[in-house]
Amino acid sequence: MRLRTTAILATAAAATSVVLLAGCGGSASEASPSTATSTTAILKAASRAGNRPDCYPNCEDANLLGADLRGADLTRAVFTVANLTSANLRGANLCGATLSAANLFGAILSGAILTRAYLPFAKLTYANLSAANLFDANLRGANLTNASLTDANLTNANLTDANLTDANLRSANLRGANLRGANLTGATWSSTTCPDGTMTDTGC
Repeated sequence: MRLRTTAILATAAAATSVVLLAGCGGSASEASPSTATSTTAILKAASRAGNRPDCYPNCEDANLLGADLRGADLTRAVFTVANLTSANLRGANLCGATLSAANLFGAILSGAILTRAYLPFAKLTYANLSAANLFDANLRGANLTNASLTDANLTNANLTDANLTDANLRSANLRGANLRGANLTGATWSSTTCPDGTMTDTGC
């Protein structure tokens, strides 16, 4: 029984690893630059059973203040105008999820998969998005003031009119991202990849 359990866990871990690399139906090229580094930690979080909120998949206007959603599979869930203040979404899979105008103030999203997530006008002030995968995510008009985007993958992300005042963009990948109208006042740059593919320590 123990050998069988070990085999099952190993298979699950391998499957989860593929999901981490490919997002929801994507390719390995969509993976965050720090995916390999954070995989072990994320797998530990993902091994927690369940963690989906009772309202899943439609959590529109739900009150999830401080919710523990670590490692939860929330693929394509709807969190429109939901209150996720201080929620722990570390390593969660939010690929294709809708979080328009959601309140994620102070939320922990480190290592989370947000590939093609829809977050226009979301409040991400002081949110921790370090090593998060935001490939092709829509962050139009989102408030990312003081957010940590260290090592985040923002390839092809839509950041039109987003507020990134005092955001930490160290080692973030912004290749192909749309920064038109974005407020980058006081943002921290260090080994950051700009939309044109160049690397900067001073700003894109």
